[in-house]
Amino acid sequence: MVLTELLAPAGSYDILVVAINAGADAVYIAGHRYGARAFAHNFTSEELEKAVEYAHLNGSSIHVTVNTLFNTKEILDVLKYVQFLYRIGVDAVIVQDIGLVYLIHKFIPDMEIHSSTQMTLRDYTSLLWAKDEGVSRVILPREMEIDEIKTISDKLEKDKIELDLEVFGHGSLCYCISGDCYMSSFISGRSANRGACAQPCRSNYKLRYNNHSISHGCLISTHDLATYKDVKSISDAGIMSLKIEGRLKSEDYVATVVNAYRTMIDNMNNDTTEIAAKLEKDLDLTFNRYYTNGYILHDTPGEVMGRESSFHQGLYLGKIKSIEGEEVDIEFENKNHPTLQNGDGIGFKHNNHIRGIYLDTIVKQDENHILIKTTRDIRVGSEVYISYSKALHDKQKKYKKEQIKPHIPISFDISVNKNMNLTVNVSFKVNSDVISFGYKSNSELVEAINKPLTNDLIIEQMSKSGETPFIANNVRVTNLPENVFMPIGKLNKIRRKVLDKASEKLLEYYIPNKNKSEEIRKNIKKYTKDCKNNEHGIKPANYVGLNVYVDNIDLLTIANRNPLNRIYFDASFIYDNKKEYFDNIEDILREASSITVDKELVWVLSAFTSDEDLEKIVKIYSNLKNDGIKLSIMGDSPSLTRIFPDTNVYGAHNLNIWNNYSVAMLNKNNFKGATISSELSEEEISQLLRKSKQYNTKLELIVQGNQEIMVSKDDFTNLNGNFDLDIKTDEYVVLDDKANKAKFKIYFDYNKQSHFFNNDMLCLIDEIDKIKQMGIENITLDCRFTKEKYTSKVISLYIQRLRENNPKRKYSESIDNISYSKLNKGNFLNSRILEDKKSKRKIRNNRK
Repeated sequence: MVLTELLAPAGSYDILVVAINAGADAVYIAGHRYGARAFAHNFTSEELEKAVEYAHLNGSSIHVTVNTLFNTKEILDVLKYVQFLYRIGVDAVIVQDIGLVYLIHKFIPDMEIHSSTQMTLRDYTSLLWAKDEGVSRVILPREMEIDEIKTISDKLEKDKIELDLEVFGHGSLCYCISGDCYMSSFISGRSANRGACAQPCRSNYKLRYNNHSISHGCLISTHDLATYKDVKSISDAGIMSLKIEGRLKSEDYVATVVNAYRTMIDNMNNDTTEIAAKLEKDLDLTFNRYYTNGYILHDTPGEVMGRESSFHQGLYLGKIKSIEGEEVDIEFENKNHPTLQNGDGIGFKHNNHIRGIYLDTIVKQDENHILIKTTRDIRVGSEVYISYSKALHDKQKKYKKEQIKPHIPISFDISVNKNMNLTVNVSFKVNSDVISFGYKSNSELVEAINKPLTNDLIIEQMSKSGETPFIANNVRVTNLPENVFMPIGKLNKIRRKVLDKASEKLLEYYIPNKNKSEEIRKNIKKYTKDCKNNEHGIKPANYVGLNVYVDNIDLLTIANRNPLNRIYFDASFIYDNKKEYFDNIEDILREASSITVDKELVWVLSAFTSDEDLEKIVKIYSNLKNDGIKLSIMGDSPSLTRIFPDTNVYGAHNLNIWNNYSVAMLNKNNFKGATISSELSEEEISQLLRKSKQYNTKLELIVQGNQEIMVSKDDFTNLNGNFDLDIKTDEYVVLDDKANKAKFKIYFDYNKQSHFFNNDMLCLIDEIDKIKQMGIENITLDCRFTKEKYTSKVISLYIQRLRENNPKRKYSESIDNISYSKLNKGNFLNSRILEDKKSKRKIRNNRK
């Protein structure tokens, strides 16, 4: 069996206990900082240590999430935090930031690193990159299908690469690919990449096409994932760990879901039809937005999406048949409904609004009706749901008590020394390692008066392991003299001391060597001090190069007339299907190359590029290279230089470059350049640049354009009313969020992935002098999806502005006159605000 780990979430210590008691092999948690759920209760340092101890005594592992992004000023403090996790015996850290991966591998090479799903490692080469950079497990994107995972797993096995694969198997799904989303940040200032997602995907929107409203509702809300019926298929695909989402979920939720998956995994080689049917009833009563098999099990985007609602309304029961005074007669329409009891929570749905009560008076109930009393204002005909089951809650209480489950076989070799003391040689295995020690009793054997001590009596008493991690399955007694005696109480005391010592040895096994841990701490402390002492100012840029994104040949022709460094050519949106794209892209690139003879032409790869696409891309690139056509490459995978070793490779904005160690990682991997994250403020960018001057990988800043805020696998099929969106390749739709006064243009690439662009336009032309002072040597204009006249004018204005210092006029006014969008300054002047309840208004006002 490949699937050997059921990984559960816990937002508090109490829930961790529940998760382990319900059958989790491992639990992922977060400290008070650096986890991707900033508003969970999370764990104090003391609770982290306690959690590690409880887990290890029960044969479980602890994975700590350090899966947010870090700016240059704070990342060394994060490294110190990881050193603390290493010292207390945490089994693994989950990391998104490639800069943190760089630091951990450099300073704490024995710390097990799991790459977060937000790192978006999807192709085989990116997994090899991860392995070489010290990652021992890759948490794969939720958008990958099981066949694709199987192919990668088989390649790893064939190439004898030891790398664990993990997938999400149950719970909430991010709408954006791998959760790599900026929507919350742009709307509210709460960055999902900092653990503060405001969940805008659960809001209500209107979808507009050519200024006509074509759909409305929770248009970008997903159903919840459930794969419990297919754990055998997941295991057969080579997946080692199945992960349950839910660090914000309740004890009941975690207990129910963990128990369900534990049961299915333990029975995966048997017929689980009846088991699954029983578990389904419990799962339906836990929090869910109705279930999908997910992309992993081949559901289509329309099947993954839950556009009708974004909340848990519960299991459907039936409708209100009549109301007489306080008595409400509900007719069951769901034949598999549970028997209701006082304490259950039910909701009455009318006009898509639900009013809930807890039952306290059930007059009568049979298989077709239930008569209850309530004073709630409800209406005949309303749908009725059960959203909370007291019976299920009571059922899960058994998991709440802290307890140690015996699970490790232990051997005792007992003998008597010349001083008549009992000696015990103890041995047991943890993983494949043998732990052994000896113990000598303080009590001596004495001459028996009535009942002498026997081998059988010693074996009987020493075999009682109680609530310890151990099962005494091999107890041997040798050279016991005849006619000797020891009280049972003293034998029991010896057993307790031996088992206590064994538990100590078990916990010590997971703790790194103290001297080694101290050396790591000192090295990090010294490095941190050296970094602070070696800080230098940055010189203003003498020359700032200008680069431009375009998405078609016409715009490329316009851009090429200007003195630019690079033209980023993104042809991903020209065709609406993969076949046409790959049938034509080589000829398009040849034409583009013939136009840009004196400039660097960069082929921009579509987001989330698969192995199948990469194979075709490499072939096209090789054909062009063989014909003397030189192309550079831009993409969002940190392994691209391995695929294209003989050309300039640039990192796209969604590589999330936040700190100088991310730059160090790309520099190590020979990236020519990379785009700074759109979420960084002016101050953070300055810090980043001061620390990154030493690297050959040069940074650039996007200063103009509608910023891309996310990419989704959603193709907008199965909209409300069973309507499927069908538009031309050069068109877009608008997602309108009236509540937050935000709009997003959506374009579709050749893989039918939807790309969301902020309707407001970033414009930093009036900040050029600041940008020069910061030492930025390259700025970029994103002119995709614009008109030739606009592109020509914007490029001309930026060229003119770069040549002028401290102009008296605002160049942004000239851009505003030709722009079809409102202008803003994005995060450049405003860092993200996490907890401030007024952040939405403050940021909106500051960006005008």
